[in-house]
Amino acid sequence: MKYIKYFLVLVAAVIIHGCESNDTTTNSVYIPQPVNKKVLVEFFTNAGCNPCVAAHGYLDQINLNSGATINDTSVIILSYHTKYPYIGDSLYRANIPHNQGRSDYYGVNNTPQGRLNGVSMGQYSSSTWSAQINAEFITTNYLNIALSNTYDETLDTGTVTANISLVNALPSSNTVIHMVIIENHVEYVTAPNGITKPDDVMRTMITGVNGEAVTVGQNSTVSKSYGLNSRWDPEECYIIVFIQNPDTKQVYGVERIKIIQ
Repeated sequence: MKYIKYFLVLVAAVIIHGCESNDTTTNSVYIPQPVNKKVLVEFFTNAGCNPCVAAHGYLDQINLNSGATINDTSVIILSYHTKYPYIGDSLYRANIPHNQGRSDYYGVNNTPQGRLNGVSMGQYSSSTWSAQINAEFITTNYLNIALSNTYDETLDTGTVTANISLVNALPSSNTVIHMVIIENHVEYVTAPNGITKPDDVMRTMITGVNGEAVTVGQNSTVSKSYGLNSRWDPEECYIIVFIQNPDTKQVYGVERIKIIQ
């Protein structure tokens, strides 16, 4: 009989413990998913610059997603052709106001040079530039930019729309938006340094060399119309959009879209 009583006591204890456990409140914690940060490399080059050849090769490896950085697909490259040292560079002369304007903005007077989200990358070195890019990936991500584009292949005209979402508060409300058309595999058979098909070539700045003032709220939308020069290959053209502080030169966010999907 005493064993039966002992068994009943055990069963009662288990039931009471189970009831107490059911009364326990569990608080769930929401952990937001990280937004993938993209970075902008503005590259200043020249068709007569022999030291630029190695830098071009390095950036080509990023475009090929070869592992030059920890996340090549999140590196967006924008190349400006300057007049240093060869003023006859035909890609510089194709759009002097915009090429020279960005060179002057950053104080560029020799090549090769790079600006990572607006900050000088110093003398070219693949290891140094990779280290800087990798470090930039883990800094504060301020904006998420989603792009859409419509393009009329008959008229060579289109409209690009940027939907800008605030991820973290900006250090300053002084911001401009840049929308830039670039072209890959541009034919330059007479280039003195032997780079006959450069990529990421700035063709025109849709919003002008100084960009256009924009107020970045929680969600903002900007649309701009554009046209392509008949000498450009639409299949090789992209639009790069980035938000920048015109005074500090810091780039807060960047995205790119292919004109013909």
